[in-house]
Amino acid sequence: MAEIPVERKKSNAWIWILLAFILAALLLWWAVSSSDNDDAALTQAEPAAATSMAPYDGATENMGEKAAASGANADADADALTIADIFATPEQYIGRDDFSAEVDSPKVPTDRGFWVEQKGRRMFALIVDAPSDAYKDINPGQRLRITNGMIRDASSIGDLPGKPLDADTRKIIEDQPAFLVVDEKNIEILQSAA
Repeated sequence: MAEIPVERKKSNAWIWILLAFILAALLLWWAVSSSDNDDAALTQAEPAAATSMAPYDGATENMGEKAAASGANADADADALTIADIFATPEQYIGRDDFSAEVDSPKVPTDRGFWVEQKGRRMFALIVDAPSDAYKDINPGQRLRITNGMIRDASSIGDLPGKPLDADTRKIIEDQPAFLVVDEKNIEILQSAA
């Protein structure tokens, strides 16, 4: 009988496994490096522009125009000016009319006034009660967006726009180092009370 030599065929599967491993490593490297670029782009963003310190002139006619003009910058302004900032140095912010933020309303003690809360800090807010068709019904537990809130102190009680204040609202304001005055049209109810 004739002898037939049998040789084992060499397998090239290791080459394919090595190529798959290299491809997986390249994909992983690409994914990690692109997320690093996104983080770098976020940290290189320009800081928010400084806001002006215009004194309050008692006019509320242009508040809607101011709100529309600053609507795109509301988020940047909210980061720049917080309730905590105002209470840290109230005299620095009295007279400004650019407070814009999303806040909670934990308590509504009077018809014209309600408390706003931002990051654990509370501030009293007064609604400008001017004749209008749209009455804002602020209730405890609502989430609100306020734009162009005017920061005032108790010395401006006589100059506040709208109807005269009731005794309860006046007493609350007199006890505050600073408070907000907000036109009804500059309050947006984002979330109703639960």
